[in-house]
Amino acid sequence: MELHARQIEVKAGGRSILAGVSVRLHAGQLCGVIGPSGAGKSTLIRVLLGLTAPAKGEVTLAGRPISEAGPVGYVPQDDALHGALKVRHALDFAAQLRLHGMPDVSRQARVRQVILQVGLDGREDVRIEKLSGGQRKRVSVAMELLSQPRLLILDEPTSGLDPGLEAKMMDLFSTVARDGRIVLVSTHAMQSIERCDQLMVLVRGALVYFGSPAGALSKWGVTDYNSIFTRLSA
Repeated sequence: MELHARQIEVKAGGRSILAGVSVRLHAGQLCGVIGPSGAGKSTLIRVLLGLTAPAKGEVTLAGRPISEAGPVGYVPQDDALHGALKVRHALDFAAQLRLHGMPDVSRQARVRQVILQVGLDGREDVRIEKLSGGQRKRVSVAMELLSQPRLLILDEPTSGLDPGLEAKMMDLFSTVARDGRIVLVSTHAMQSIERCDQLMVLVRGALVYFGSPAGALSKWGVTDYNSIFTRLSA
């Protein structure tokens, strides 16, 4: 199973937002997407989600157009969670909507499965408003995993988290990918980018690098990932 974006072009108001972006990702891979503000990361996410139709090019998942490829998970930067609900109840309500028609016993088992998968065991009866920022993000990820998507996209999921929590979240995303999914993470946090299998670097709508994180250090002749942004600005 692979995600294949071919020569994606997006224009707005006569201006090029994405210019000929091509990438290929495989099941089990965690891919980071970085770039300065205005690089086109959000637009690329919308194209990969099937929300924006490119002027040229196409996106396929497992050989099918992304719009026909089944559920795709998406976790936005701002969590859309009801703070007054307990974790278990929030996930069960989401499961009733997303897994309509599933028997109660099977649905509850699925909720339990994702709770364990994202490391929220023991927190399922805590109100969401009482959770830490990292735990709330885990709830958002769990909601998307309910429908077992083959592709999961996260937009700035570690924003506002300290380096320790950021590392734990990136470990979680890597574990989710190893379960046979493609996981794409748009981020500005570089402390744990080496946990990614692949790294995409966008600048002004162009894909200037696609490969291993370590290869990006060599390309720009730097020893740490934060320094890549300095080179990109130059």
